[in-house]
Amino acid sequence: MIKGDKSWGKAPGKKTSQWKKNESIIAKNPFLRAQRDKKEGLGTSSAINTGINDQVYKDNFDKIQWAKPEDKEKPKFKMRVNGKLVSDPNEEE
Repeated sequence: MIKGDKSWGKAPGKKTSQWKKNESIIAKNPFLRAQRDKKEGLGTSSAINTGINDQVYKDNFDKIQWAKPEDKEKPKFKMRVNGKLVSDPNEEE
């Protein structure tokens, strides 16, 4: 069939049941996933791309603070049961 011909077929609208079925099939197949990403102008979905690891990043990698500061105080919450304030027995006041 000729591609411009209306009888060639149309892609289902997004969020329709047929579109969801197609997406689930595409998600399971790496080749189809790569083809869809290529069509949409994206890189391959299976490849992890974190950017360029230039020399400045490599030199300063050990200066990155990965963990949260431990001196932060834990937030305190008040709980109500049937409109009455209930205190936690483990909580110090």
